[in-house]
Amino acid sequence: MYSAIKIGGFALSIAACLLIALYIKDELSYDRFYPTTNRIYRITGEYNNNGKLETGADWPPPMAKALREDFPEVEKSGRLMPHPLFYCAGSNQIKTIDHEQNTYEDGFTYADQDMLEILQLPMVYGNRAHALSQPNTIVLTRRKADKYFPNQNPVGKLVILNNDKTRIYTVGGVIENFPSTSHIRYDFWLSMTGYELWNGEQAAWSSSNYYTYVLLKPGANAAKFQSKLKLILTKYYLPMLLKNGDKEADQFTKKARLLAQPVTDIHLYSYNIDDGLEKGDIRFVWLFGAIACFILIIACINFINLSTAKSANRAKEVGLRKVVGSHRIGLIKQFLTESLLFSVLSFILGIVLAAISLPFFNKLFAKSLSIPWMVWWLFPVMISAAILIGAIAGLYPSFFLSAFKPIHVLKGQLSRGSKNSILRNSLVVFQFSTSIILIISTLVIYKQTHYILNKKVGFNKDQVLLIQGANTLGNKTLSFKN
Repeated sequence: MYSAIKIGGFALSIAACLLIALYIKDELSYDRFYPTTNRIYRITGEYNNNGKLETGADWPPPMAKALREDFPEVEKSGRLMPHPLFYCAGSNQIKTIDHEQNTYEDGFTYADQDMLEILQLPMVYGNRAHALSQPNTIVLTRRKADKYFPNQNPVGKLVILNNDKTRIYTVGGVIENFPSTSHIRYDFWLSMTGYELWNGEQAAWSSSNYYTYVLLKPGANAAKFQSKLKLILTKYYLPMLLKNGDKEADQFTKKARLLAQPVTDIHLYSYNIDDGLEKGDIRFVWLFGAIACFILIIACINFINLSTAKSANRAKEVGLRKVVGSHRIGLIKQFLTESLLFSVLSFILGIVLAAISLPFFNKLFAKSLSIPWMVWWLFPVMISAAILIGAIAGLYPSFFLSAFKPIHVLKGQLSRGSKNSILRNSLVVFQFSTSIILIISTLVIYKQTHYILNKKVGFNKDQVLLIQGANTLGNKTLSFKN
């Protein structure tokens, strides 16, 4: 029972920590697969509106051109426009030229040709340098190309969106599927060439609809580039505001600030930016990391407490071994070896429990995590962690147990002394306090989630449907309803 509690408690904590570690690793690995990751930035902005900080990532149509022409650090700049408010962005009904049946699809975005080159997206078919350079062209991901053009090279093939035969799209290329660790996951890239929402330079700076990315030149200083971005406000925004008669135009350049956000920061550091992306939050990463540490600390404390509480049962063993000539260093080695053995067994069981629990964990967090069995560093890291944690958890019990004096054991004084350990009592208080905090937090979060999912909102949700792709009904809406 003693061994089962020690190994089982350790194994459960290791399984929990391993699952949380996989989650944290996945969150921290977003957007690190581009060949030029360290040179890609997204332009964002902040505006101090009377003490309230407003943030955004939407920019006017000419922003990319201005960045390219006015800043020598910029090698390329490009735009994405996935807003569903505009024609063909967001979602559409799509079919190939030789099929009558439409299919509803999400994940459409307008994109500049430069975006393909900034991100260096790997091409399955077609030439990256020209895939979106012509009007009315479309680039598909591999999975969508396989869906609509199975076992074919679709470059040059035609597709129709929303039954609009006046604007037929030509497939300009096929890119590889985006990995799950990408903040960009659009499956259909529509050429922005020849298609602008706003005409006229002045009118164009009055709107904000495009996400703008830049690729800095090798060796360019990102901090200096960001400090120079104020030129955009004074050269383009200020004249537009003055022309429109804005009374606070002069204050605008003092309250507003443009930022160059590294592409690797977009997933975790954009929780205050309304950009329509599925994002994480660095605060949750720190929170889960702290929880994992506390769980592991609780398991180590449990290990120490059990070892020291069991000390009275091992007193005679220690006393007898010392009587027959054992040295303290030998006893320390023995108890440390036992601790390491417990730790290794716990790690083996913990990894098995983590593998069994992973499908449920993935479902809970909407992830597709997997234990990287074939990665070279997994087992060395696990073995090193088992030795380190085993040594840390077993260090105090080893010195504590090996310090028993035979004379005290023979006089029966040990059992009384072992019950008055200030350290063990402190560890127990810390262990229980931390456990209670985690349990209460879990219950509160569970109740809040249950409340959100089951709160009556004033209508019968089960009887309300959203019809996707109804924009192709035209004048047949009433017939469809009937």
